[in-house]
Amino acid sequence: MNRSWHRLVALALAALGAVVMTPAAQAETKDAVKDAEGLWAYTLLEARGQAMPLTGVILFKDGLFVQQSIFDGEPFATQGAMAHAGTFGPGPRGVHMVGEQTISTSPGGMLPDSATAGKEPALRFRRDSQHDISVDRDGETMTIVFGSGTIQKFRRIGPAKGDIYKLENGVLALVDGHFVLVAGDATAVVTGYGTVRRSGTAYELGVTRWAEATPDKAINRKDGTIKATFDGKVFTLADGRAFRVVAAPKK
Repeated sequence: MNRSWHRLVALALAALGAVVMTPAAQAETKDAVKDAEGLWAYTLLEARGQAMPLTGVILFKDGLFVQQSIFDGEPFATQGAMAHAGTFGPGPRGVHMVGEQTISTSPGGMLPDSATAGKEPALRFRRDSQHDISVDRDGETMTIVFGSGTIQKFRRIGPAKGDIYKLENGVLALVDGHFVLVAGDATAVVTGYGTVRRSGTAYELGVTRWAEATPDKAINRKDGTIKATFDGKVFTLADGRAFRVVAAPKK
């Protein structure tokens, strides 16, 4: 009985040691979170050993992350896009991400003359995806590696100086002279990033990449201008689509 009890205690302590981080490990995860913070532009995405050229950004700030990109290729109008928004913090590999919105759009899937015609829906949407990533920061460059082995590399645009807003169904960031927007659900999404100019409550979005979709149709845009207004409570595009803020930025 005594021997069995000691064995159970030993097993319990071993299990506890497997899940409780040492102080050194905790410090490393805090460093990883700090290293990730900023606005970053993609330089590489490699999945299953295959490079997948794309144009996009990822932002880590104040416990929130937001990502938007469109794959490179021609014709541009048929290229797939992806966007994510959610929370992040320390994790076993460095950073743990919870994707409250995981979005992929495929304009080509709805075009009869596209190679992906009929194979891909215009919009895929998923909630609560979990990711553990390692972060390797070297000055103004960063490499993150997912548990699946996917590698993403970035160059730093800026330190994410500005504000990030939690929307009713997404995230809006206005940092480093740039905007990043990811909003929507399984019925419709609007995503994009680029530069931003402000005059009072009037905003001019200089689009680098923009993708929006419903289950029936997806559209890509680039290198254009979109007008918007924002009073800190509701972000409204010129066409009337509005996105309500539910959590103000940390000050």
